[in-house]
Amino acid sequence: MLLKNFYKSTWIRVLLILFNCIAIAYVAVNYPDWLYLVNLSAILVIQVNLLVRSQNLINRELEKLFDTLQSSDTTTRFITKSTSKDFAAVFEKFDNVLNQIQALKVESMIKSEYLSSLFEHINIGIISITPSGTIGLHNIAAKRIIGVGSLKHIDDINRVNSDLAQAILNIHANDSKLISTYLNQTLQPISIKSTQLKIGKEEIKLVSFQNIRNELDEREMEGWQKLIRVLTHELMNSAGPISSTITTIREILINSTGEPLPLSQLSPRDIADVAQGLKIIDERSKGMVDFVTRFRSLTLIPNPTFTNHNIEDVVDSVLILLNDETVKVGVEFIRKTVSDTAIVHADRNMVEQILINIFKNSFDALKGVPNPTVSISIWSDNAGSIYIDIADNGPGVSQNIADKIFVPFFTTRKDGTGIGLSLSRQLANIQGGALALTKSTGSETVFTLRMRSGK
Repeated sequence: MLLKNFYKSTWIRVLLILFNCIAIAYVAVNYPDWLYLVNLSAILVIQVNLLVRSQNLINRELEKLFDTLQSSDTTTRFITKSTSKDFAAVFEKFDNVLNQIQALKVESMIKSEYLSSLFEHINIGIISITPSGTIGLHNIAAKRIIGVGSLKHIDDINRVNSDLAQAILNIHANDSKLISTYLNQTLQPISIKSTQLKIGKEEIKLVSFQNIRNELDEREMEGWQKLIRVLTHELMNSAGPISSTITTIREILINSTGEPLPLSQLSPRDIADVAQGLKIIDERSKGMVDFVTRFRSLTLIPNPTFTNHNIEDVVDSVLILLNDETVKVGVEFIRKTVSDTAIVHADRNMVEQILINIFKNSFDALKGVPNPTVSISIWSDNAGSIYIDIADNGPGVSQNIADKIFVPFFTTRKDGTGIGLSLSRQLANIQGGALALTKSTGSETVFTLRMRSGK
């Protein structure tokens, strides 16, 4: 017990006061002498005063403690300044509390300094903006990207770049967008992200933005390199046999002097070889034309027509369309709908095309797999997006080709065109959605389609 001595002394004082009161009463009844009564009353007053002072001592020390905490002065020490031994244990606790508070303040200052240094050194511009347009928090990267020396209000950004200022004002919480704007007299792609914070009663929007020119250039170069490799591979597959066949036909029809041979000198075998060669040239030429036609289908995508649709109805219509293939492969479908209102704002035809391509890929992967199953999960998040997970229990996509499956014309099947997944991703992107391979193991493959909610 911290106040054990104080507890004992309080009881003693109370008992002495009680004994004094009994003595006054006894003297007043049996020996009514005013001298005794005055002395006993004086002693009673002194006893009560000492009791009150002892009680107020702890109150004064508590008030001193609260004043110390309020003024953030953690250097005050109670045990060294106190003359009362009854409260020594309590004052020691007071000092321990102040020591802990001081340690927390030092730790907080170290963390604050660390976070401040980290905040200033990151290469992403960050600002906090109030509904009135006042900018509070901002780092060096923000001023460097915008090209200003001071950031106090959104008007400071608007004077330099109105497009960026409007994008920052109009972006919603938990949203992201990519804009192209002129910074330092150069058109730059800026990625902007936002989140909403509530500090006390004030709503604050935290906005981060980054110049992603280098990243886009690297991705673009990588994409061109992959595309060129695929195009070279496809064209060489046709150009090689055509060139070889033409050389063979020339050797049959032209003599050593370069003059064409008379028809009478050609044997039936030579004529058959020429006919076969022309057939090969015709087939490969048609193959090249077909390849170019498929390539154009990736570059001539029409603009989407946006309407609201229940994604479950869209999935049902696609499954009905693919019923024959489903029966042929023997696939069992498993439905897992988590969202109550799975309404998407999209082009229905494009969404159906995406789902058809994904389902067909799953059917191909499930050929020869015992108990083939395709699981369809539909769910939503708080950011206004609807997700469709399509999983199958096929052998999965190997890690060395996982980053190539969305490259145009890349395929692992002999009869594959290599445009299904690439076209599907473009159809998703043009509608403000996304398509990705989210999981691939030896027994499960999951493709996730994200679309905008129509709520």
